[in-house]
Order: sequence, then C-alpha cells, then structure tokens
Amino acid sequence: LCAVGTLFFSCPSCIHADTYKDGLVTVQHEKIDVIREGQHIQFNHPCKLSEQTIAGILSSITYKEKGFFRRVGTLRVFHDDEIKALAPLIARALSVATPTQGISFSSYYYRLILSDRLNYGVLFITDNSLNIVFSHVHKFQTMNDFMSDKKGYFTTRENPTHKRHSSFWELIPSPRQRLEPGHANWLVIDLPGETETKQ
Repeated sequence: LCAVGTLFFSCPSCIHADTYKDGLVTVQHEKIDVIREGQHIQFNHPCKLSEQTIAGILSSITYKEKGFFRRVGTLRVFHDDEIKALAPLIARALSVATPTQGISFSSYYYRLILSDRLNYGVLFITDNSLNIVFSHVHKFQTMNDFMSDKKGYFTTRENPTHKRHSSFWELIPSPRQRLEPGHANWLVIDLPGETETKQ
C-alpha cells in the first residue's frame, strides 16, 4: 500500500467495487496493458491520494486544439463540475486497485443544446508519478436528453496508451508534468511528497 503526500482520503465501507458513477461521470477498474521501454509494467496500486491532491492535478491539465477551426491558446481539459465528481471517485478506485488494474474514466460536459463534449482516458501510478493517458479530449457528442441514460454506460476497449497523438488536440504539460516520450496524449505527473510501499 502506498501513501503519497498528505492523506485526507477515508473509505467508509472499504468494499471493493469495479465501477463508480456520479451523474455523467464514470470511473472503473480496468486491466490495462502498458509497455514502457519494451517491458510490461505493474502499477503501484493500491494507493491512497487525497481528493484535494487529485482535484489539483485534474485542474492543472491543459491542452491546445489543432486544425483549421481550432481555438487559440491553452485550454483546461476538465471543467470544475467534472473535477468535483471525478476526484472522490478516482480516490476510491485507486485505494482498492490491484497492481494490474488501472483506472479508466469518462466524463461529459454540456456545451450546446443537444450536444456535449466527452473526455475519456486511463490513469495509473508508477514510480511516484501519476500517469494519465487520453483517448478523447472534448470530443464532440450529439446525444440529446432522451439518450442521456446511455452516457452512464459508455465503455470502450481502446487502450489509450497505444495511441500517440490526436489530429484535433495535444496536451500541454504544466509544472511538474511531462509528456511520455513519443506521446502527445500521455502526461506523467510528479506526485507531492514521498511514496512508501508496504508489503
């Protein structure tokens, strides 16, 4: 069990669950095959991170758009409402994940009538760093209110770590963040404090 930084996380039930949901946000355990430098890696899970630490990380993740109709400048990936829902669910999922389980997440943010935007990716902890890898950033959706129940069941078998870039966006590292070599969709984020692993 690893402990990173100051811990505020508490688990009232301490019961393992595979999927956690809050409205249009879904977080779940996934078997994720990750290869780094030709080697399959295991994760430093289970791990306790405070909701505050996770929320701070999510709020610092930014990207820029690519293409003819791109918006100029650096944009936040997650909106405040998404972060408020995601942070406690990710904390819960990390606290009971196994060394072979990563965490996948999907979240929607309403932008226009009859449309919204999807963020989808996976995250895991290795070597005192949080890795967060995206398949989709603000992907345009056309689901109306009558189809909203389908959003809670959004799943994909795509492994984001197998992707290297998107034609529509790229992540912009903030301080204490860096891109995984060869990937424009994969952030490696230094965690505060020291990581202690107990057998």
